[in-house]
Amino acid sequence: MLRSSIVFLYLSVSVVPFLSSQERRFEKYKHSEAYQVHSGILAMPHYSSSGEVCEIVIQKDHFLKGVANLDSTIPHKDLLAAVDELAPGDERGPVIKRLGEEYISLSSGNSSTTSAEYQNVSVVIYSVNSPAGFAGDIVATIKWKNRTCQ
Repeated sequence: MLRSSIVFLYLSVSVVPFLSSQERRFEKYKHSEAYQVHSGILAMPHYSSSGEVCEIVIQKDHFLKGVANLDSTIPHKDLLAAVDELAPGDERGPVIKRLGEEYISLSSGNSSTTSAEYQNVSVVIYSVNSPAGFAGDIVATIKWKNRTCQ
C-alpha cells in the first residue's frame, strides 16, 4: 500500500510541471475551439462577453486521419446540414424573405457570397466559382443578431 502511494505521489508531482509548461507554451496565443461536426468539417464557435455563442465559422479540416487534403471545398448539402445542426430552424427564427428566396447569391469575379437572413441569425456562405474542379463552398458563418462577439 505504501509503495503504490509513493508511485502515485511521484506521478502527481512529475505530471503537474509538465502540464503547466505545456499550457505556458500556448498562453501568448488566442484560444480557439474547433469541433468536427461532420467528417472533415469543422465548426469554430466564438463567444459573447456573457458566454453565449455569437458566431460559428464552418470550414474544412485539412488534416484528417493522417492525410492532408488540399481541397478547400465542402459539398453544399453537407454545409447546409452543418448549418441546420448548429443553428436549428427554431433558433434561427423565421426567414426574412428577399425576392422570394431564402438564400441570395452575389458573384464578383471568381467568388460568390450566398446569404440568408433570419429573424435571429444571418448565414453567409463564401464560395469559389472557378476553375473547374476547384469551385465550391469554402467557408460559412452563422452570426446571431442579438449577441455581440468579444
